[in-house]
Amino acid sequence: MPAGVEVTVPVPVPARATVSVRTLSVKVAVIVVSAVSPIEHAPVPEQPPPDQPANVEPVAGVAVSTTLVPDG
Repeated sequence: MPAGVEVTVPVPVPARATVSVRTLSVKVAVIVVSAVSPIEHAPVPEQPPPDQPANVEPVAGVAVSTTLVPDG
């Protein structure tokens, strides 16, 4: 804007009044719990079984290769 040209001024913010009304209220949550929670555990064996089967060496095999030659 060239010097001496009209300057723009921001518009003033209108005055506002905020009114908030609070009423007395009580929130109540009721939770029913038992004083005793029975817990039973199954007996544990002295030496538990392994999680996976033991490793086993595969049976030795023989490779077989067959080639057919046409008569002719």
